[in-house]
Amino acid sequence: MRIALLLESQEGLTWPQLLDVASRADECGFDGLYVSDHFGSVDIEAAREVMPAWTAIAVLAARTRRIRIGSLVSPVTWRHPVDLCKQAIALDLLTSGRIDVGFGAAWHGAEHERFGFPFPEPAKRVTRLAEALEVFSRLWVGEEVTVSGEYYSLLRASVLPRPATPKPPVILGGEGKAMLRLAAKYAKEWNCFYKTPEEFGQLSRRLDDACDEAGRDRGSVGRSLMTPLLIGRTDREVDERILANRAVFAGLPGSRAEWRSSGFIGGTVEELREQLGSLSEAGATRVIFEHIAVEDPAILELVFEAGLLSG
Repeated sequence: MRIALLLESQEGLTWPQLLDVASRADECGFDGLYVSDHFGSVDIEAAREVMPAWTAIAVLAARTRRIRIGSLVSPVTWRHPVDLCKQAIALDLLTSGRIDVGFGAAWHGAEHERFGFPFPEPAKRVTRLAEALEVFSRLWVGEEVTVSGEYYSLLRASVLPRPATPKPPVILGGEGKAMLRLAAKYAKEWNCFYKTPEEFGQLSRRLDDACDEAGRDRGSVGRSLMTPLLIGRTDREVDERILANRAVFAGLPGSRAEWRSSGFIGGTVEELREQLGSLSEAGATRVIFEHIAVEDPAILELVFEAGLLSG
């Protein structure tokens, strides 16, 4: 089981915190480090600093040696696929092929309203995502692209230089039928979030069906779960880290009992090791831990010391 990290860059993340986590992740052997792509906090009324995602990714490209980096995810409602492709190819070359690009249809209506971005109904956002994925993927592999879609029109467009990574490094989330079909068609990895191992397994089987429908090898699509990072040597440490996570996202479970009843993975080292095994059996190839309490670097050291990165 490969383990990566996600930083919520819209919740007051600072440059020293980003660079400290990146250094530790690179040294300890985490598989990747991703940032969210927002203009405002999840709680849109919260007065928290917001770090621009692709600026942060560019800095990580120059400051890391081994880990994969990228967005999780960039909404197509404010990221044009041509611009996204150009940025990602440049950083793919700089990192010798360590860039991933998470795509999303967008979900935060209040954020769009506040910053002046249209937020159409879900079906239209999914249609826009499908068009963006086609444009991005065809440009990535070197095609000359001419399309006339509802959202994007290109005329004999191509991008140079060519990337180091031959296939589009697309991560795509979602669990509805349309999103799973898009993942089967375009994604190197499908991601879902805040699921139990049982729920993850059910969705993974639905992705299998989508791959069969698309004529794609089921095993060619990686499968990952994004979930809060919660681990401690003792129950007391676990309790303290639950409180630290809730200081950022108050909607998370408030106690170990609530955490377990919610189905979230996390707990003591042995509990987390067992849960990761269950996720692997359910089809997960990677876990992306949402590292919420970034002021707690010891939690990353514990993941390393516990041997959870060896898989």
